[in-house]
Amino acid sequence: MTPDAPPPAPGAPAPPAEAAPSDPSGEPLAWAGVVAAWGDEAAHRAYLARFGDLDGLTRAGRRYRAVLAERPGDPVALRFRDEVVKRATVQGLALLPRTAPPPAVPRWVKGVLVSLLGSALATLAWKLFDLLTRTPVP
Repeated sequence: MTPDAPPPAPGAPAPPAEAAPSDPSGEPLAWAGVVAAWGDEAAHRAYLARFGDLDGLTRAGRRYRAVLAERPGDPVALRFRDEVVKRATVQGLALLPRTAPPPAVPRWVKGVLVSLLGSALATLAWKLFDLLTRTPVP
């Protein structure tokens, strides 16, 4: 819901929630919870679920990269850094524009082209045959 949108009518269904909005204001607190439960996979997954856009995934990736700078080879940081990269790749590919395939050439156009090519080859073959079979005039 946008800030300038009117409030929903009483008894009306709530608008659908946006997919995992990135809330940078609560992110440091959420990261502190992840650090406190470092070995808990569910904490890491819940932290990453907060980020539904590339900006949020960038912030999460920086957090895991900083841990790897302090503790190179940390298996949890490596795993979830890779998870961030995977999610960012999916997000990035989803943003690429899609192009429609070129329109197919109708069958009748292909038939006309094949007929013209066949006629041209037959004419060329007939002219060549006629040229080779002529008897020279003495």
